[in-house]
Amino acid sequence: MNVVGPVPNAETVEVLLDTTWRLASAEAARTDALDRKAANVATFTSVLAVLTATLGIRFVEELESWWAVVVFVAGLSVLTGAVLCAVLALMPREYLTLGTAYLRRFPTWGEILKPPERVRGETMRGLVEAIANERETNDRKIGLIRWSFIQLLVGLVLIAAEGATLGFEDMLG
Repeated sequence: MNVVGPVPNAETVEVLLDTTWRLASAEAARTDALDRKAANVATFTSVLAVLTATLGIRFVEELESWWAVVVFVAGLSVLTGAVLCAVLALMPREYLTLGTAYLRRFPTWGEILKPPERVRGETMRGLVEAIANERETNDRKIGLIRWSFIQLLVGLVLIAAEGATLGFEDMLG
């Protein structure tokens, strides 16, 4: 008695591999977009932190009170936190791809003689693992970028409070 295992449908395997390549491209584009967003937040917030330091020194000198120091330090701290979160999102990560050992098998007879659907299936398996890994990394990046934006918003509110207080002091003074 001859038992034959399931035979993959070549067309289905081709469609699945094509879909996997598209997902890999989409996830790579998502990575690029997140990196650009993190870089923009880091750059903008760094410039804002320098300006905050300049305004904050005047703010503390004019008001000469403990709460002015607290507002100044809090504003500078959250802006620094925003920059740190954005930079952490940009930290280089090793992305999983099709392994070198797997690629080196391509020109061998063992690979050349395999049915195409089996080769496509093995390639798809490696790509799916790479996509899942990159997606997890991107999800962590999203969290860091979200925190960066929240801290940026809090920093902007504190800077606006400093500026408004200085404006009122000048008007009343």
